[in-house]
Amino acid sequence: MGRLSIIGVGLIGGSLAKALKKADFVGEVIGFGRSEANLRLALDQGVVDRWTLDLNEAVAGADVIMLATPVAAADQLLPRISASLRDNTIVTDAGSVKGSVIDAAVSAFGGRISHFVPGHPIAGGENSGVGASCVDLFHRQKVILTPLPSTGTWALECVREMWETTGASVSEMDPDSHDRLLALTSHLPHALAFCLVNMLADQSNADECYELAASGFYDITRIASSDPVMWRDIFLGNQDAVLSRLAEYRESIGNLIRLIESGDADGLLAEFRKSNISRSLIQSRRST
Repeated sequence: MGRLSIIGVGLIGGSLAKALKKADFVGEVIGFGRSEANLRLALDQGVVDRWTLDLNEAVAGADVIMLATPVAAADQLLPRISASLRDNTIVTDAGSVKGSVIDAAVSAFGGRISHFVPGHPIAGGENSGVGASCVDLFHRQKVILTPLPSTGTWALECVREMWETTGASVSEMDPDSHDRLLALTSHLPHALAFCLVNMLADQSNADECYELAASGFYDITRIASSDPVMWRDIFLGNQDAVLSRLAEYRESIGNLIRLIESGDADGLLAEFRKSNISRSLIQSRRST
């Protein structure tokens, strides 16, 4: 790959640049974003070769453009990217929601939608910004590509090779299935973490609660430190699937409440054993 333009040089965009540079997969990395301080840091750390606050300049002459911004930004950025798109330029993204980003891409690119490869690396953390980026963030992690019927084979294979170069395992999935699945495995856990932290913070004795919080509280709520803007956009961009999963969780909580209220020891034990066994199976699959 000759030139990679990264729109949003944060945790994901910065980590991608580091991995591709280490592998000598890319000749030049151009960074674009809103924060000059963040872009200067990216240059100082060698994440990008140069940076700009001008989007047209950022994408000019790019072989691949990576959109690594909060998902809601796609509506504003993709039409501007399309206006500067070369005939052989590939555009891809790293958003946690695919449906809304694909809608924005179809609207922006029109007959050139074959250039667009929707994607989502299942990797990250609670910290954000290029300072949190890591060269091996994607190593042995999953990346899901959600190509459209109109996505060009040439574009898809280029993006697949790019991610595989980072050490990621790449698979494909249809966009709707992706959004429903991620609403359960990623978006719902973040919602629960946000609610639990806010519940504690709203207590009249919050300081005492903080002092007595056990390790389990910190394990469960670590992801509540994630970027609020990013997660606002994810919840609104995947609204239907998130609401559906929250409704399922409400039913599960309702069942737990009924078991506790009725003093059903056997029922509680069965629920906890089921969870214990399922968690062990999940962990064993993740370790292989």
